[in-house]
Amino acid sequence: MGAAGQSGHTKIFSVKKAIICLVVLGFVVLIEYAGFFIGTNNYFYDLSFRIRGSIPPSKDVVIIAIDDKSLERLGRWPLSRRYYATLIDKIADAKVIAFDIIMAEPTDDDLLIAGAIRRKNAVLPVLIDENRDILHPLPLFSGVLTGHVHVEQDIDGIVRGVYHTLHLSGRRLHSLSSVVFGLATNRIFPHSTEKRYTVGNDILQYDHMYINYCGNPGSIATASFADVINGVYPTSYFKDKIVFVGVTALGAGDRILTPFSKDRRGMAGVEGQANIYNTLITGSAINTVPKILRWLMVISVAAFSMFCFLRLTEQRAAFLALFELLAIAVVTYLLFSFFNIWLVPSAFFVTIFLMFVLAYIFRFNDAVVLLDKAYTALVPRLRWGYEKNGNEHIREGIFGFFTERGVRMKSQILNDVSTQLGFEKELTDRALLSDIHGVLIFGPDKRNMLINDLAQGLLRENNIEMASSEIFVKSLAGFMMDKMDPEVVLEGLSSAKDGLSFTVSLERPSKTFYKVDASCFEIDDGSYRLFILSDVTRIKELEMLKGHIISVVSHELKTPLTSIQGFSEILADKLEGKMKNFAEIIHRESERLARFLNMFLDITRIEEGRQPIKMASVNLNNVIREVALALKPIGDKSSITINTDIPEKTDDIKIDIDLTKQCIYNLVENAIKYSPPDRDVIIKLKDEKDTIVVDIIDHGYGIKQEDIKKVFEKFYRSSSDKTKNIKGSGLGLTFVKEAVEAQGGRLSFVSVYGEGSTFSITFPKNR
Repeated sequence: MGAAGQSGHTKIFSVKKAIICLVVLGFVVLIEYAGFFIGTNNYFYDLSFRIRGSIPPSKDVVIIAIDDKSLERLGRWPLSRRYYATLIDKIADAKVIAFDIIMAEPTDDDLLIAGAIRRKNAVLPVLIDENRDILHPLPLFSGVLTGHVHVEQDIDGIVRGVYHTLHLSGRRLHSLSSVVFGLATNRIFPHSTEKRYTVGNDILQYDHMYINYCGNPGSIATASFADVINGVYPTSYFKDKIVFVGVTALGAGDRILTPFSKDRRGMAGVEGQANIYNTLITGSAINTVPKILRWLMVISVAAFSMFCFLRLTEQRAAFLALFELLAIAVVTYLLFSFFNIWLVPSAFFVTIFLMFVLAYIFRFNDAVVLLDKAYTALVPRLRWGYEKNGNEHIREGIFGFFTERGVRMKSQILNDVSTQLGFEKELTDRALLSDIHGVLIFGPDKRNMLINDLAQGLLRENNIEMASSEIFVKSLAGFMMDKMDPEVVLEGLSSAKDGLSFTVSLERPSKTFYKVDASCFEIDDGSYRLFILSDVTRIKELEMLKGHIISVVSHELKTPLTSIQGFSEILADKLEGKMKNFAEIIHRESERLARFLNMFLDITRIEEGRQPIKMASVNLNNVIREVALALKPIGDKSSITINTDIPEKTDDIKIDIDLTKQCIYNLVENAIKYSPPDRDVIIKLKDEKDTIVVDIIDHGYGIKQEDIKKVFEKFYRSSSDKTKNIKGSGLGLTFVKEAVEAQGGRLSFVSVYGEGSTFSITFPKNR
């Protein structure tokens, strides 16, 4: 998963991830404190010495070695101390002479050497034995400067540092090299002055220094003890030199391991002391980066690494991690080699590795969470939902993989989803991309993203553009039978819950009618628009035929009905008795049949959009008064009082006055018809903020609950015993509903069976 794959589903970094990173860093601190990195750090430390190689020591430092040749010529170890007196005379011009030979046991030659030592700047060693007892030189040598030759071995036996100040049994011991440094430079070595009291044989160590070794054994200039005694070296050779005297013969003296000792061949103790002094005199001690600064650097590297790892691909992140590891190694070596600074690398290495692993885990977890979300989003849309067994529930995210059956369950779900997606894809292709319906889909950018062959052929034949949904609807407007405004269609498409439909008439390749079902759906915050074109030519032809038949039949019926009405009226005036009654019945029924026919034709014209709607500004007060006056005689016959509740002043409203008057007339007539005698009917006008409402209120029989949904159906009559004998066509309320809605209004009602009904016509003021 690349950086581009990190979408808005989740944040790349979060507080939770930051806390986890801090916990991991805390773990790194803990394991370093516990000493787990010591071996690795020591290995890189020693490796840096070996890669750097030897460096030139100070020319003023010379080692006089009691080597194997000296023991062959002068006798076995220990040598007679008179040779040391002779040596001091031979190197009398040396600046400082430091012995790495313990002189704690008395011999016959002690007076001889004591006099020689006092004549020169000589320093004798002090040793702490295995029992932690201090072995001082003989009292005979009192007044001679001394220094301890103790060096600090690490856990692997390699000597990397020295403590220049030791506290033991209330005594403060300075290192041999620091005492020599003071004599050679006439400066006081900055020993720690902190006062500490030791308990028993406890040793306290101060003034630690990492030794910068010059190289392998033999890197510092060395002269054989026997050669010096025999005068091979002139006295001037040692003039102003710092001379270290000690044993280098194998098996005769102490040996120490150094970072250069990869073959485990130790360095003589005297050479180690010479290297310590050389480090002091050249000011080349290895300095370690302070812990606080180092951990700040570790945290910075961790933050940078995590920031990059989360934004790069896994491959690039791995290359970056390798580059960082190499860079830390190179920087560590350069600091060590050129600046004598030791940057402990293990914490950096472990931190970079753990950040890489953490970043991979975070990304893996984010991918699993996205997969889980995909499951959740996809399952309800599949033809058959995938139900999880409650006993096999698995946690979301990466932790779900570590639950019982977690990996298997997620794999099974993925397999099921992929199988069903394949089915859905095949089903969709066959359904949408067939030649039965024309299909167009426009994406979130409103550009066309899918069109099947049928739709493409039809639209191209009729020069209809389809680059975007707006262009498509506007280009289709000229073919709409209802002549809808394209902006209204687009707005309705976005707001209508179930979409909208309209009919278009296409001329090529032959005249056909298509119903366009337009809808809008959301997926992952993206809005898609779907248009489906269905061929309704046969239906439209049948509708047109029906309209033609209705027109012919109505014309053929209206002519004889007019004749019947006219002749029956004449006969009713001329005849007497029963014949007169028969003529009047014929006249009344012909009138009723004419009203029925006219109302049916009106409904048909409104449904087909052929009814002309003549909108004009009208004040409904006058309309209501006219209707009430016209129906007063009918109300009087049934002992029904018609009352009006009209405000003094109301706003004018744009309506078709004839259709509206007919609607109110029908509703009031119905209220009279379905009310028992001695009741009243109220016509109430309400002028509200955005609407004008006309309420027709009666206290009649009311409507049963089971009949309420069928009230506006054509030819429907109530099943109530109280109203079954009342004559009616069942078209009145259908006409009112169609006529009101054709003007942009709304018809509604409330009814309580046995108490009455209220029918309300609502017209918006601004349309």
